[in-house]
Amino acid sequence: MASIKRRPCFRLILIVSVLAVAATKLNAQIPEAKTKPSASISGRVTIGDKPAPGIVVAVSGLNSSTPLSQTTSDMDGNYRIGGLAAGSINVIPVAPVYVVPSGMYGQGRVVNLSSNETVEGIDFKLTRGGVITGRITDADGRPVIEERISLVQVSENGSPVKGPTFRASTYMMYQTDDRGIYRLYGLPAGHYKVSVGDTDGRNLDLRGSGYFQRVYYPDASEIDKAGIVDVNEGGETKNIDIKLGRRSPIYSVSGRIVEAETGKPLPGIFFSFGMVEQNQNQSYVSGTSGPGNPTNSQGEFRVEGLSAGRYMLMINTQNFNQKNTSTPKFYSEPLPFEIVDSDITNLEVKAQRGLSISGVLVPEGITDKSVLAKISQVLVNATVEPAPETIRVYLGGTLARVNPDGSFVVEGLQPGKVSFVLGSSGPDFPNFRISRIERDGGLQTRVIDLAPGQNVSGLKIFFAFGTGVVRGQLMVEGGTLPTDAMIFIGLARQGEQAQINGLSGQADSRGRFLIKSVSPGTYDVVLQIISLGSLQVPRGFQRVQKQTVTVVEGSDTEVNFTIDLSRKDVP
Repeated sequence: MASIKRRPCFRLILIVSVLAVAATKLNAQIPEAKTKPSASISGRVTIGDKPAPGIVVAVSGLNSSTPLSQTTSDMDGNYRIGGLAAGSINVIPVAPVYVVPSGMYGQGRVVNLSSNETVEGIDFKLTRGGVITGRITDADGRPVIEERISLVQVSENGSPVKGPTFRASTYMMYQTDDRGIYRLYGLPAGHYKVSVGDTDGRNLDLRGSGYFQRVYYPDASEIDKAGIVDVNEGGETKNIDIKLGRRSPIYSVSGRIVEAETGKPLPGIFFSFGMVEQNQNQSYVSGTSGPGNPTNSQGEFRVEGLSAGRYMLMINTQNFNQKNTSTPKFYSEPLPFEIVDSDITNLEVKAQRGLSISGVLVPEGITDKSVLAKISQVLVNATVEPAPETIRVYLGGTLARVNPDGSFVVEGLQPGKVSFVLGSSGPDFPNFRISRIERDGGLQTRVIDLAPGQNVSGLKIFFAFGTGVVRGQLMVEGGTLPTDAMIFIGLARQGEQAQINGLSGQADSRGRFLIKSVSPGTYDVVLQIISLGSLQVPRGFQRVQKQTVTVVEGSDTEVNFTIDLSRKDVP
């Protein structure tokens, strides 16, 4: 009987052992779970000196309006948002009828958040916003429906206030209703100028019924002669009515795009146009846009809804399409035309076959395979600088995708000086930085001279990516910086210029800054203070400071700055 009793025990031990082995194998096959973000931000929302319950507080990336997370303040006005990942984020209360304090990025407060960091004291003191309301009518006294209102904040003497722009919680509040009535709310206390209509009709009026010339309250055609509308905290300024004239006519422009060498029409060509403006002695084209549709099978195009004025029309080379590499890429010189009092027809844009620059991206000192795998997400952006004597047209760069082997071809370029920037077509893109450019085995400057009729090949663009981090703290003594002050920290290898875009960061509301993806080397860390508003940084204060640091791969480098507002190094 004793032997019979021991068998179940033996079987139980055997089963437990088998299960343990199976569990060990199973665990070995299951990848470790990623650590969930655990950083948090907390603070208090008040209105005056009283708690503000029920206020939504949201966090988002600096370049995105989509909330990453949000919560609601409790009965004491306190809030806490957890589960946040490291990075630069913007914290903002969502309270349409209240005024949110402005910071370096406009409304809200920026926080450079470290992994698993607990940030407290990000408080907001809200004030009740003011209201401007009135009615818009036409020359016959009829209400003007769905017309957009424009608002400019000014100083007491009527000059526009520089600095962060007020951002309304809803776009629709700037539009008149079916009675011609508008109501702008949640406005900061101050002085404003109100207008309606367009200065030149550059915004396409898709209704096809013309456009209203801009009128400033009460009846001025120029902003300098406009009346000043005062807004008090929590107050309502009524009867800011504006009477418009009659609609100005709009016109159409049509023509075709042909190949310069053969005169053959070119179907499927995208193009852009813009109004010519004058800035001192230089003419330039602003607000370039396209109708969205390319030329038809006969190379013909047509644009509706343009006002009288001087324009430029040109082929749009910004689009890229590597799926059909056999399709020729074209460019054109900007074609000027002027609308006076009738439609423009029979325009002819002569397209030139674009030039190309081909080469390969070469990683420099990068061994991480996960980083190198992202090379197919890279976009090479080539920008051609126009000649100084020509009308400047700002179209941006011409893009080309990079193949998995690093090769690229930028097509459709016009002759001129070409510079390069690396961008991305995917998420979580590493901060690749161009370290140098070689051509025919020799070192090339950062600008390529592209001569007429010449294609460039064999270009090598070396790029670097580091895992070093430069972080630091900014201390302010002897006063307080204005709320609109922007503090940039840029890195530059010694002898080069510090970058505002790329290897750079911006101090947050706590004075902290963080710059990632830094390659090993010795850098100048340059701090620059920019103040755009009416409250300027004290005159004579040193706005630029510099320190030198050595960055080691995979490590953090600390650098701290002190701003003494009582010190004046410049007379």
